Amino acid sequence: MDHDPHDQPEKTSDADASETDEVSEERNSEVVDEADIQPAVMDGYASIAFAVDDEEDRQNGIATPEGRAARGDKYLKEGHVSEALGQYREAVRASGDDVETGATSRVTLGDAYAYSGQALNAYRQYRRAIKTSPRRAEPHFSLAELFQRYGRLQSAIAEYRKAILYAPTNAYYRYKLGDALALAGDLEGAISELEETTHLKSQDGFYHFWLGDLYFRANRLEDAIREMQQATLFCPYDAYYVVRLGVLYRRIGMVGDAIGALKQAVQIVPENGAYQCLLADLYSEQRSDPEAILHYQMAGRLDGYDLEMLSRLRRLSGQETEDTEEIIAAIAAPPEDEEFE
Repeated sequence: MDHDPHDQPEKTSDADASETDEVSEERNSEVVDEADIQPAVMDGYASIAFAVDDEEDRQNGIATPEGRAARGDKYLKEGHVSEALGQYREAVRASGDDVETGATSRVTLGDAYAYSGQALNAYRQYRRAIKTSPRRAEPHFSLAELFQRYGRLQSAIAEYRKAILYAPTNAYYRYKLGDALALAGDLEGAISELEETTHLKSQDGFYHFWLGDLYFRANRLEDAIREMQQATLFCPYDAYYVVRLGVLYRRIGMVGDAIGALKQAVQIVPENGAYQCLLADLYSEQRSDPEAILHYQMAGRLDGYDLEMLSRLRRLSGQETEDTEEIIAAIAAPPEDEEFE
């Protein structure tokens, strides 16, 4: 299944990564990392506001790991990244000897580092959380997400598998493993994981959709149609799911059913020019030229995004990509001595 940082960590092998994790007990207790974010420049009012927040926390007795983390979430949502990181570090300190709370706090701090583009600091916090609580799923999952973000797919897959080992009923973890396996070229492995997600979350259209997408990529079209039908059953107002079902129908020659699906999609989002054009294509195939012209005209002028979407949907449906304006012109010009009634 979008706030990826642009600063990449230093390239290391998996062996190098293991060496990085070999830190002393003194180093392992640190909260502030070497390459930490520079302090934000604040005006006087902002400084006072943060000081007031801290004082209120102490007076209200909520300077706990949970309270600090909640305050960090608030700051992060407001865009105060440096202050949020400070609160997450305080949450780690406030965890004391509570192993599970400490691991949770470190994962949260690591996630904030990852969000702010500090991949190496995020990596360190996840490793420390795993060292503290090795059978906890969350740090393995967060570490897998970090690896995948920076293209280390095999390392990501290994960590996703560990997360699932400790949280076998977590459908989202299995979906992410399936996504990584698909990227690595293991389509059958990806399908196996997504099949399990649909057993765990049988009424969640999201997982049915992505399983259908994988079946499509494996050329198992009947299975793909079944899963896309399930996706649209549980998410009837998701126009893209409906369009993808229509694409599958057209792919196997069921143009009438494809038209039905696209008509439903344009009822949901009539302003979507790509969907209008795709419906017009289908009408054109059926020689329903007046309907085709109508929907090409309803599409209006497509922008770059819509043109790319239309081209992709046409390819998925088995059509040759064509120039929409040429299609409209050809249909709209009747043969000599013949007019539309």
